[in-house]
Amino acid sequence: MSIIFVAIVLITLFGVAGCASWTAEQKFPPAGAFMEIDGERMHVLDAGPRDSEKPTVILIHGASANLLDMKLALGDELAKTRRVIMIDRPGRGYSTRGGEGHRLESQANAIKAVADKLNVKKPVVVGQSFGGAVALNYALQYQDDMRGVVLLAPVSHEWPGGVAWYNNVSEWPIAGFLLRRIFVPIYGQLSAEKNIAGSFAPNSAPERYYEKSGLALLFRASDFKANAADIAHLKEQIIEQQDRYGSLRLPVAVVTGTEDMAVSPKIHSRQLERDIPDAELILLPDTGHALHHAETQKIIQIIDDMPERAGG
Repeated sequence: MSIIFVAIVLITLFGVAGCASWTAEQKFPPAGAFMEIDGERMHVLDAGPRDSEKPTVILIHGASANLLDMKLALGDELAKTRRVIMIDRPGRGYSTRGGEGHRLESQANAIKAVADKLNVKKPVVVGQSFGGAVALNYALQYQDDMRGVVLLAPVSHEWPGGVAWYNNVSEWPIAGFLLRRIFVPIYGQLSAEKNIAGSFAPNSAPERYYEKSGLALLFRASDFKANAADIAHLKEQIIEQQDRYGSLRLPVAVVTGTEDMAVSPKIHSRQLERDIPDAELILLPDTGHALHHAETQKIIQIIDDMPERAGG
């Protein structure tokens, strides 16, 4: 009887979790179009005027988010005056990825391939948090094909400690499967509003951020698995690339909030200023990790200034 009871409970939980994932996709369908890159599907939103004299901007979102986060914070406003390319990173949102998709190099290569297919020349690449790590890798590979890079609270250097337990557990065969298929789809959505408030502190999240950002997509099993793998394998890759930042010669703006409790300005942004020749560090007082939402206009001005930093 106990085995039957457990089976009924598990089936019920699987059903509830599956319904939650299905509902998320119905509420937040793809906002852009799909492109095939090396056998994988990339979800891309190409917005704004093609004939603008301003350089095209590529926006790379952070962990636990998708392209809607950057669209809400920066993309819609930037697209009023220039072309803006917003991309779900490989494995996130509606983009797919292969076995090495968690690699920063793989993600940067996929984004560059999208830019090439769209005939984007000399873009300004903007990355936030984990997206900043991807943007740095992009610059390390392709700086000659860029106008500049804007790094928003970027993860850039080795940090003490590890990552949240569930990011590692997600890769375990049985526990990870149950975590992704039952616990995350149900508990994730129940705790989302509280977690949003914490990630935006000391600033406030935009009104109805959960609904507008498509955050519920994270709690699908495939999306959570990719996000967890990104985070679990990030530190080892940061250690691999952090000694190469001195080779960057393109214009670099590093922007961070002084009250960022998620990605230490001292460990990351301030060290980038020391490592990259002529990098400009811009500190935003009383601002936390979600600086792209809290200080949108200041960041857009920094992006606007990139052609001047690049010499026109």
